[in-house]
Amino acid sequence: MTATAGRRIGMNLRQHQGQHGEGFIVAMASSAGLLISRPSLDIDGVDWLIGFPGQLGIVRSPKIEVQVKSWSAPEGDDSAWAYRMRLGHYNALAGGGFEIRRYLVLVIVPADVARYAICDHDAMRMSHAAYWTSLADRPVLSAAASDAKTVVVQVPRSNLLTPETLKALVAGDGEESRS
Repeated sequence: MTATAGRRIGMNLRQHQGQHGEGFIVAMASSAGLLISRPSLDIDGVDWLIGFPGQLGIVRSPKIEVQVKSWSAPEGDDSAWAYRMRLGHYNALAGGGFEIRRYLVLVIVPADVARYAICDHDAMRMSHAAYWTSLADRPVLSAAASDAKTVVVQVPRSNLLTPETLKALVAGDGEESRS
């Protein structure tokens, strides 16, 4: 028996969950007919750049940037998920001044990895759902002014991400009123 017998080789559970969340967003963007690309380094709090190839409404080649978080033990109430995120990740999205709009995308995933994708001859169903919020109207928080290393972000359950709502976010259609 080898030293690795009985141990799982490959991704750990956290990496597997994150990979599923990222794949969820790639599939969503693809089904919406959007372009998606990853920055060469994740040093600015952006996981994906999502854009439309051509004119959408009155804007040519509109784009958004998203930070994707996955969560298998969701908490909150009937109106919003209460997602605790690291202060640095929060600050990368908070406040104004960005040339390209930024969003937090929260992918709620099953605790059981076997339920990430259910396939049959007609379809592949990816579990569960994704939600979005903008932190543009929230303040950037100083790490020096607080002992807190995390901040709780309310992600409205009404902000269900679908191919249509993702395309609307890229187009800039009224997202500020729903964030």
